[in-house]
Amino acid sequence: MTTKGHMKRTTLRWMVPTGVLLTLGLFAVADVAWSQPPDGPGDRRGRMGRRGGPGGPGGLMLPLGRLDLTDPQREQVRHVMEQNREASRAAGARLREVRAALQDAVTAEVVNDGAIRAVAAELANAEGDVAVQRAFVRSQVWQLLTPDQQVTALELEIEMKERMEQRRTRRGERGERGARRRPQG
Repeated sequence: MTTKGHMKRTTLRWMVPTGVLLTLGLFAVADVAWSQPPDGPGDRRGRMGRRGGPGGPGGLMLPLGRLDLTDPQREQVRHVMEQNREASRAAGARLREVRAALQDAVTAEVVNDGAIRAVAAELANAEGDVAVQRAFVRSQVWQLLTPDQQVTALELEIEMKERMEQRRTRRGERGERGARRRPQG
């Protein structure tokens, strides 16, 4: 065997596993970044320091602050949120646990395809549980709104979706422009 062939094989022997580990590390970092709330880790506060993220408490995606709720409606919404607080917290805690378990499985020293897939399936179930809980609470709050408030809420949701789509499009365009500017090779 030639020295050159031996060096090539030795180089490949460490480069391939290193490349795989770096790739998995990048996926792990991306997963952690995506799992963080918009304002970073810690207390979940949406824009303007309000609790609950987009659309009001619990991520209901209802623009409650813009619907001119009456005082009795506010009290009823508060009551619904209190009734569901523990179930929502439990579902959220489980989701965080499973995300951490997936992170551990992905960054394990030895890649275990079966374990990663099992935890990923568990993550899908946990995300489903959170979504069902959020939909349940949203439905309860929706029933408290007047027909006019429901129409306004739907209009505001459509506006919000359009703005999100516009942002997504602009981000994509910026990415394409950056890719065109970068030299190839």
